[in-house]
Parts: sequence; structure tokens; C-alpha cells
Amino acid sequence: MHKPNKLRPFILNLILIWLAILFYRTTNYYTNFLRHDTQLILLTLAITYTVFGFIYYSVCPRKETKGVIILSILKKITTKVYKYLTAPMVITDKITKKEKIICLFILVKIFFLPIMLNFFLSNLHVAKNQFLNFPSFTSLLTINSFNVILFPFLISLIFLIDTLWFSFGYTLEAEFLKNKIRSVEPTILGWVVALICYPPFNAMFTRYTNWYADIHIIFSNNLITFAMKISILTLLLIYVSATLSLGAKCSNLTNRGIVTTGVYSIIRHPAYISKNLAWWLVVIPIASWPAIISMSIWSFIYHLRTLTEERHLIQDPDYITYCQKVKYKYIPYVY
Repeated sequence: MHKPNKLRPFILNLILIWLAILFYRTTNYYTNFLRHDTQLILLTLAITYTVFGFIYYSVCPRKETKGVIILSILKKITTKVYKYLTAPMVITDKITKKEKIICLFILVKIFFLPIMLNFFLSNLHVAKNQFLNFPSFTSLLTINSFNVILFPFLISLIFLIDTLWFSFGYTLEAEFLKNKIRSVEPTILGWVVALICYPPFNAMFTRYTNWYADIHIIFSNNLITFAMKISILTLLLIYVSATLSLGAKCSNLTNRGIVTTGVYSIIRHPAYISKNLAWWLVVIPIASWPAIISMSIWSFIYHLRTLTEERHLIQDPDYITYCQKVKYKYIPYVY
């Protein structure tokens, strides 16, 4: 009797991973968009999985992996097409809900992981250069130094932490991290409004709306600039605290367990509202109709993200319980 190869699930996973690496290293968009060190990290992650995955699956074999599930989907699709062409009345196996979720999550991971790693390394490079160019400590203790030197560094640090956390979330999925996938956004609208906020789609969209929210903008005088930048910094600290509250569950378009702690215990969408309010503050000095219309469009997109996410998550009983406890989406006691 033929004995199944216990490494087959691991090998199928490897095929998926190395196909993704090949895609990143041969597609014109990714070869131009991704930094060299991003490509190197992705390659290192693939090699690490290849080595340690072999050891793990040799000791702890598993029957089902993402590679096995994708192969099952491909077989079902191939069979369905063949039967349709040769015997249209024959009923073939349907793709299960679990298989759909895994397939969609792989697409999420392939799209978002290199983006987040790229953002993280860019922020790390900027923050490092800013830190190395710091003047003496005493010279930083002025309003002008805060506006020109310290504020940009703190902003870079916030987004460095944010993108590092998301990179970790997209890289690892494990029982001990409690970030296993429960479901993935099922609607086209949900995917569209999420993807349009990230490259390359945001660049395509801003060709028509333009982008006015320059977070390093200078206001009418140093004191007002200081006050506004403190407000922006506060909002972005709320934003990054939302990311930290998610922990290893950081991931777009997915439900990896409902988070109810930190700022999520106060409102349901702290990241979206804080980021959008920060953007609105920085367009104040411009105060033009094109800037207002542009920001209104982007705020509406983020509101659509809220609506599609909630329609997705409401299928989870834990989210229904969460909504009963945390009643407000954006502003406590208001909305």
C-alpha cells in the first residue's frame, strides 16, 4: 500500500512561498517599488521557512496546510471546468467556506506583507537619519526645534512602530499568538475601499483627487504650528496605540479575533478617526476647495471601510457582543 509522504503538505507550502518570491522579483511593479532590503528580507523569510519548516514538518507532520488547501481548490476548479465541457450535468465538489477563506487570506498576505515591510524599512531609514542629525539635547528644548526637528522624528517613529507591528502580523500566524484567521472580507466593495488606500492604487486615485495632507506643513507662526503639531502628534499616538492594541492580529481585510482592549474599549474605529482628523488639521492652512473636496473623498473612503468591515465582522458573535459594549464608532457619546 502506498504510504503518503508526510512532507507533502510542507512541499506544497514551499511552492506557494517561492512562487510569491518569484512574483516579487520578476514583476516590474515590485522590482521598482520594493527596496533592495525589503526584497532581501522577503528572501530571508522564505529561506528560513524552508529550513525550519522542513525540521518542524519532519517532527510534527500535518495533513492540512495552506498549500494543501490551494491544491484542493485548483483540483476542484480544474474538475469543474473539465466536467462542464465534457459532461455539463455532472455535479462536482464545491469549494468550501474554509477553502475560500484561506485563498483570500493568501491574497491578502501576498499583497500587504511586502508593502508593510517596505514602509517599515523606509521609516526606519528616515528615523535613523533624523536621529543621527540631532543637535545637542538643550538645543532641542525650543518650540522651533520641536516643529522642525523633533516632530518629524516622532512622526517617523510612530509610523515605524505601526508598520513593524503590521509586518509581524502578516508574517506570522499561529495558535500561540491567537491570531488564526476566522474570516476574510467577502465583498468586492470591501476589498476596493481597502486596497485604494495602498500602493499602487492610492497613487492612481490621487491623480484625480490630488493629495493635500502634508503632515509637516507650517502654520502662520511658530506658536500656532507648535500647538497644531502637538494635536497632530496626539492623534497619531492614538492611531499607533490602536495598532499596538491589535497585537499579532494586525491585518487588513481579515478577522483574526475581536480586540476589545486599549483604545478599542472606548470606540470601535480609533485608527481611522484619529488618522483622518490628523489629515484634516494639516489641510487647514491650505483652506482651498480642492483640498477640502479631496479630504472629504478620502474620509468617505475610510467611512466605507468602516461600514464594510462592520458588515463583515458582524457575522462573528464576539463582534456583536463587542458592539453592545462599545456603542460608538468614532467619537465617544456622539457617534
